[in-house]
Amino acid sequence: MQVDATKMQVDATKVRVNATKVRVDATKMQVNATKIQVNATKIQVDATKIQVDATKMQVDAGQETCVYTVALLRRELGRGIIYA
Repeated sequence: MQVDATKMQVDATKVRVNATKVRVDATKMQVNATKIQVNATKIQVDATKIQVDATKMQVDAGQETCVYTVALLRRELGRGIIYA
């Protein structure tokens, strides 16, 4: 009878060990999913930085166009071709 009780204890311990293994595996999967999410966020941040840089370049180009246009207008005004 004591042998049967010991076998039952061993079986119960095996079940607990397997349950712990399942929890460990689930935690590992969760960690991997979090790593993937972090990487996706990093990619999104990089894309946003690129977008910001592109916008800055557009603004700079627009400012250069304005400066050039103002210079042309001043030149033309100086010639008397355009009347204010």
